[in-house]
Amino acid sequence: MTTTPLPLLLTATIEPPAAVPFLTRRNPALRLADYCEALRRYLRLPDSIVDRIVFVDNSASDLAVLEQLVAAAGTAKDVELLSFPGRDYPFDQGRSVGETYLIEDALARSRILSRLGDGDLFWKVTGRLHVRNLARLVATTPECDLYLDFRRYRIRWVDTRVFAATPRGFRAAFLSRIELLRQDLLPAGVVAPEQRLFDELGELADAIRLEPRLRVEPSIEGRSGLGEDYRRPRRRLESGVRAVTRRIAPSLWI
Repeated sequence: MTTTPLPLLLTATIEPPAAVPFLTRRNPALRLADYCEALRRYLRLPDSIVDRIVFVDNSASDLAVLEQLVAAAGTAKDVELLSFPGRDYPFDQGRSVGETYLIEDALARSRILSRLGDGDLFWKVTGRLHVRNLARLVATTPECDLYLDFRRYRIRWVDTRVFAATPRGFRAAFLSRIELLRQDLLPAGVVAPEQRLFDELGELADAIRLEPRLRVEPSIEGRSGLGEDYRRPRRRLESGVRAVTRRIAPSLWI
């Protein structure tokens, strides 16, 4: 296992561009409330697990509410809040492209993340989501360059909502493959970049230290970009089945 504590990167787009496809939760006030609630909970993580939090928004939004939240928490964590305009690219390329650019910009602009070495791990979570068992996930992080969840059933999928990476691993897996993440260039029968990544990232095993299965099933609260509640009964059942299968039949990758 790697040595903890590790830094946590929370990605955010408080005011998403109108042209971004497959996004229904667009209201900036609702999205900001989501980010506030998630950050409030991450601030409670033990410092021995996460001692640095970087919140990065790419819509040049006012972060005063988040600043007040951090001040009120009285945390000993090193918390960095950043907001800047996102990159100028065709937004119909999709959210995966936007988040990849956001993470790369965070690695360059963040006081905390820019100090990481090429082989130093950080955890990334989509900022509106609360991963209830993130402490367990972080504590069981193996030594690697990329640690995320591959699934074979019901469809082949790579979960990019929550993962750990080194700067080297992130750039090899995502930044160098930015064209594969484009929503507007997906081949027939593929509805999301996460499907396409399954085969593409599998080829990285010889280039970087790839760990394709999380040891712990993430317990996620919040709403997806399409507005789905991750704690609704069907989602909770699926997550529960995956958690059990991860222990008793880990090779299934469901």
